[in-house]
Amino acid sequence: MGLRYRVDHLITMKDEATVVDRGVVDIAAGRVVWSGPETEAPPNDGPEEKLSGLLIPGLVNTHSHNAMVLFRGAGEGLPVDRWLTELIWPREGFLTPEDVWWGMTLGAAELLANGVTTTHDMYFFPESGAEAGANAGLRTIVTPPLLTGENLTRFGTWEEQLDQMASLADTYRNHDLVTVGLGPHSAYAVPEEPLRAVAELARNKSLHIHLHVAEAEHEGDTIQERTGMTVPRYLEAIGILDSRTVAAHGVWLTSDDIALFSEHEVGVTHSPMSNGKHASGMAPVIELRSSGVPVGIATDGPSSHDRLDLFEEMRAAIRYARLRTGRADAMAATDALTMATREAGRVLGRDDLGHLGEGARADMVLIDTATLGPIVEPDDLITHLVYSGSPDLVESVWVEGRQVVNSGIPTLVDVEKARREVADRARRLAESI
Repeated sequence: MGLRYRVDHLITMKDEATVVDRGVVDIAAGRVVWSGPETEAPPNDGPEEKLSGLLIPGLVNTHSHNAMVLFRGAGEGLPVDRWLTELIWPREGFLTPEDVWWGMTLGAAELLANGVTTTHDMYFFPESGAEAGANAGLRTIVTPPLLTGENLTRFGTWEEQLDQMASLADTYRNHDLVTVGLGPHSAYAVPEEPLRAVAELARNKSLHIHLHVAEAEHEGDTIQERTGMTVPRYLEAIGILDSRTVAAHGVWLTSDDIALFSEHEVGVTHSPMSNGKHASGMAPVIELRSSGVPVGIATDGPSSHDRLDLFEEMRAAIRYARLRTGRADAMAATDALTMATREAGRVLGRDDLGHLGEGARADMVLIDTATLGPIVEPDDLITHLVYSGSPDLVESVWVEGRQVVNSGIPTLVDVEKARREVADRARRLAESI
């Protein structure tokens, strides 16, 4: 049987970002059946629930490494290349499946409490991450990483890693909360032969590809010297770029790279807080979106940006866009909210995420609006939500129609136990190198 929610204020993101006063959302079997103004709602003979506040679609985190709560705070002041090679990759060589399970459990609980209902995750021991995310009630798009290196031989040869990816995709083919893609780390960290094999596997199994592209200024220098091509042009040449490709960061893209992404319908993730912490640069978000390239807001990992907070990322995205262009009108609050919801779904190739239109997944967030004001016009709520919103205002969260946060507290996770487990495991990993 379906359930009708009546709410003071509603943002559906079905089309553009607008606020409906006295809204209705009907859900059944984990999907939205109808949403809109109360005055236009169809007859209803089923149960109803009245909500106080603002109901919005669940936020969509387009790029993260959630279990890296295990390394939160480590490597302060290092640029991203040294942070990875000197600190993160050596510690990751000592990871266990249980480490990842607990890291993902805590990360999932934080995301849900922060109003994020979907995360696009790339991390080791993906079975542990998938199960931990699902157990917490988080919608998890898992992209097992393909990465080779001196400290990472225990994860197998690249051929073995690809076989494991294919098997995992088959395992979760029809899962309600878990979807699987492919996660070759980057063109600078994965040789050409395995990248070509990833492209072939993606085509054969209709899987999407998630990789880091142009995050740091000089990460493509070796490829440029060897091939004469930028990283995006190189990825096109070896068959990686198409509409199922998600490029994380895209900070140092040329105008030709942007045109190439537009041509191949590549989606881009944008993590302004992580980029700022590592001094990686300011991504050309305005140029990407103007060229038709969808851009989704992302937190990156909770060790490269220590908070899993998309409200903070939305504000940073606006400010970086305005600073980069020198224009106060370069990006509006409605743009940032769109990139954290419906456009984020587009980046991931999921037209059922990031909105509350008919057929969408019933992933919803209830915001306490008591401190969001003053409200002169209904759409003032969007400005207040983006500029003044925070996880503290997240009252309730539903994923697939199931309530997973109540009164700001995740209902399926023992958060205090997860924190203790992560603290103990983080200490052991730090002492391992």
